[in-house]
Amino acid sequence: MRLFIACELPEELTEALATTSAELRECVRGRYCAPDTFHVTLAFLGEVPATRVEEIAQLMEGALAGTHAFTATLAELGHFGKSADATLWQGFADPSPFRRLSTAVRGALASADVPFESQTFRPHVTLMRRANLARAGQLPVPCVERGLVSRVTLFSSVLSPDGPTYTPLATVELA
Repeated sequence: MRLFIACELPEELTEALATTSAELRECVRGRYCAPDTFHVTLAFLGEVPATRVEEIAQLMEGALAGTHAFTATLAELGHFGKSADATLWQGFADPSPFRRLSTAVRGALASADVPFESQTFRPHVTLMRRANLARAGQLPVPCVERGLVSRVTLFSSVLSPDGPTYTPLATVELA
């Protein structure tokens, strides 16, 4: 199973991100992410045997015990990769709560020898893949909204030509 652990986003943030995404469609070509797939990945595990799902769920629950929900505010647009083939994203005014969650989750995974991608964590929501920013017009000012982040979920991910399908396997409600 292809797995990742992510913060789910409240409706206010998802709606604001969808508005920014719609405005981007007018000036940038690429593969847009559907609003129902918006999330902040804390740890990408990749292919993991299904037999480890329960263990990973318990590790996640233990790592996040006593962690409080927090208010997140959307901020700047950014991108990874080359401007002709970029991943376009929106970040947060204060990324530190997401960093704390990622550190806790990754620490728990590492202690149990559960492999995950160890690249530097940068809290963001992917809006578009394969974006051609080299031919883009003026990018819109992104919607800025606040919302309470209160759920961390272990997802399975199935890729298809129509886009990914994410299935929640276990969720931790933050206090």
